[in-house]
Amino acid sequence: MEGPKTSRKTAKRIALAAVLALIAGMVAASAALADVRVSRAELNGSRLRLEGTAIPNRTITVDGVALGTSDGAGNFRIERDPFAKPADCTVDVNDGSATPLSVTLSGCTVTSPLPPPPPPPPATAASLSSLTVSPRDVLGGQTAAGTVRLTAAAPAGGFVVSLSSDNTTAANVPAAVTVPAGATSAGFTFTTNVVSNSQSAIIIGSAGGVTAHDVVTVWTEFAYTHGSISIVPGGNGSGRVTSQPAGIDCTITNGNGSGACTSFFTVGTIVRLDARPAQNSGFAGWRGLPGCGDPSKITVARGTNINCQPGFVLK
Repeated sequence: MEGPKTSRKTAKRIALAAVLALIAGMVAASAALADVRVSRAELNGSRLRLEGTAIPNRTITVDGVALGTSDGAGNFRIERDPFAKPADCTVDVNDGSATPLSVTLSGCTVTSPLPPPPPPPPATAASLSSLTVSPRDVLGGQTAAGTVRLTAAAPAGGFVVSLSSDNTTAANVPAAVTVPAGATSAGFTFTTNVVSNSQSAIIIGSAGGVTAHDVVTVWTEFAYTHGSISIVPGGNGSGRVTSQPAGIDCTITNGNGSGACTSFFTVGTIVRLDARPAQNSGFAGWRGLPGCGDPSKITVARGTNINCQPGFVLK
């Protein structure tokens, strides 16, 4: 039989266990909430634009790909052109939180999904295994190559794979390609068109109820040969950022930028950025944005804008 002292100890242990369980539940509930908030999400042609807030100074991913960083106040703004349109017009935006935020892009039209494939045929029968294109980045007007592969050797008479493009403005493919008897693959060539804005096309192969696809991006001449670098004002101080080779000449005054704060360079160019603070300011270093980890040697990427942010602070 428990005495009064033993009963009090048992009651304390029960109360402590209840408090710990409550704290654990609150932590789990908090961890399950995403910290990303999106105020603007749109797709204009092939141009993606996202704006919102997140945890300060965090890498922002879109469908698992790092495309930007939130600033010290948690604000972020992402622009990407070209951006391949998602079939369901939704993207997952995350700042490393437990749960990504799924948002629907305005200006985007949902693509009718491909019908689900039927059950696979017997292992002894040949069926379509894959379709690949090369190169995946093409200057509009040039040709590209595709390859279809089978799970087994083609039967007597060959194996016919039907071909189609979901965007004939960008790329046109032949109606079909035949894998010769005894072979497991066959190639084909297709044409791309000169486009006014860079865009993608899904190249689709189908045979016996099985489908496979790959994506080719058709670029404008300028976007194919150029990328850009932009200076994002940061801090409360003043200074000047220039580039070598010349192009960037951005003056930042009390955190506001003016002048040539964005410039295009040919793809593959190594660009060096120099930051000089004004007399009333100091330079606290560069913020490590994607693609700008080392501002002394930035490699310009095709059709991509790389953001770099200097930290000028008042003395």
